[in-house]
Amino acid sequence: MFADRAVIRIRSGKGGDGHVSFRREKYVANGGPDGGDGGRGGDLIFEVDTGLNTLNEFRYNRKYFAGDGEPGSKKRCHGADGADMVVKVPPGTIIRELHSGQVITDMSYENKREVLLKGGNGGKGNQHYATPAMQVPKYAQPGKPGIELEVQLELKVIADVGLVGFPNVGKSTLLSRVTNAQPKIANYHFTTLNPNLGVVDLEGADGFVIADIPGLIEGASEGIGLGHEFLRHIERTRVLIHMVDAASTEGRDPIEDIYAINKELEAYKEDIAKRPQIIAANKIDCFYGDEKESVISHLKETFEPQGIPVFPISAVTGEGVRELLFHAKHILDEHPEEKKIFEKEYEIVEPDFANEPFTVEKSEEEEGVFVVEGPRIERMLGYTNLDSEKGFEFFQKFLKTNGILEQLEELGIEEGDTVKMYGLQFDYYK
Repeated sequence: MFADRAVIRIRSGKGGDGHVSFRREKYVANGGPDGGDGGRGGDLIFEVDTGLNTLNEFRYNRKYFAGDGEPGSKKRCHGADGADMVVKVPPGTIIRELHSGQVITDMSYENKREVLLKGGNGGKGNQHYATPAMQVPKYAQPGKPGIELEVQLELKVIADVGLVGFPNVGKSTLLSRVTNAQPKIANYHFTTLNPNLGVVDLEGADGFVIADIPGLIEGASEGIGLGHEFLRHIERTRVLIHMVDAASTEGRDPIEDIYAINKELEAYKEDIAKRPQIIAANKIDCFYGDEKESVISHLKETFEPQGIPVFPISAVTGEGVRELLFHAKHILDEHPEEKKIFEKEYEIVEPDFANEPFTVEKSEEEEGVFVVEGPRIERMLGYTNLDSEKGFEFFQKFLKTNGILEQLEELGIEEGDTVKMYGLQFDYYK
């Protein structure tokens, strides 16, 4: 089963927590802090693998998480960094944020590898927080969390030439003849299920990539059949080879078929229908007598005045195929590649949270006294004017939103008890 869309959950690694410890050595009565830093969380990386051409793998594995950083330890030991997670995708994969549908990145052309989610930084150990006023800090910085997203992967095949036409007109047969692709070939009255790619090698000229775009039937642009699922693969092609059953072996009118398919292309995206086209009038080996000349002449009279050349071919015998391919190459040379890149629309925002540590403790020396300290508390007091009404309201909100009041209550604080913060003290009332 071919898959060109998938939804997966991705996450970068959390940074390891900093460690709280103190030197314990013989003949050293009061060793200083020696808690080590936490390791950095692993990155979530997308990488192009040219050996892939579907998103099948993502049907079975939908979670891709980078490794978390290890916490620091005593003796200033640094925690190990988390392992990166590398997600391999086929070229032409667009990554969108699932809920908004906005493009995060386009893994096409030169964009072969991208760090999509950066791992969280490791927290600092308590060795970093020793000051003349606080020589035994009992707090360390927690590791920064990773970033988690649900994303949709969408594959848009990268090919120079798109091969379009109704089912059973010989597209797969032509592709198997002119490239190394091995599509399934049979008398299907429905459609090939896979967009098949192959490289055309031309004698004395550079080759090009051709893709058999399946699913084009009347109503495809409105989602009938598989058309709506596969029309996106035409978006990056520069030239369209429009293949028809010129011999009408199944009773279809080739001219009506061409107009019907072009109508679907225009309904999907107007600029696609305006791209250079070549008509491959296939199955000329099935004509009898002079009928071939009449049909081909009618096709040429109808479409060549519109600037669409007609090449009679037989995908089975190879007649006319060389001329068709060299003409396609000629048009490609006249229309230099304009890389179709889907611009970034979604900005990944790292978690915004106060990462500095603090501690809430009950004093062992004074009854009814609780001590709150740490870099986050010190920083908050430094920019808060507690003498103003608004400043004091902010201070109270800070205590609540950071869980300090909750921790005080868990430690058994009662009304009238004292809370100390860096030389300041407050009476506690609910």
